[in-house]
Amino acid sequence: MQQGTGSENRLVAALGYPIWVVAVVVLLTDMKQNRFMRVHAIQALGYAVAWVVIYIGFAIVTAVPFLGFGLLFLWPFLYIAWFIIALFYAYRAYQGQTFSIPVVSQFTARYIGSEG
Repeated sequence: MQQGTGSENRLVAALGYPIWVVAVVVLLTDMKQNRFMRVHAIQALGYAVAWVVIYIGFAIVTAVPFLGFGLLFLWPFLYIAWFIIALFYAYRAYQGQTFSIPVVSQFTARYIGSEG
């Protein structure tokens, strides 16, 4: 575990993944001074934005006549996948781990900062 990763900090960092509003609160308050909290808040928001992009893309594809209508049954699986992955990342954050999310972490790295 890293310094500043008490159980309360780990819980708040973990809640940012399934409940993105928690990540916004971290970034709008003094909690962002803690590097662990800031890293997870920014990654959680990046994760949320990535899924919004996926949802929009999937909505466009499913709106295509004939091709897209056959894919409508996949919507519930998309929501389940988002939730399971969010819980996985929340679990890892609660364990005090700092990790990278494929693609998302590359975009969010510039906002995290390099002090450590």
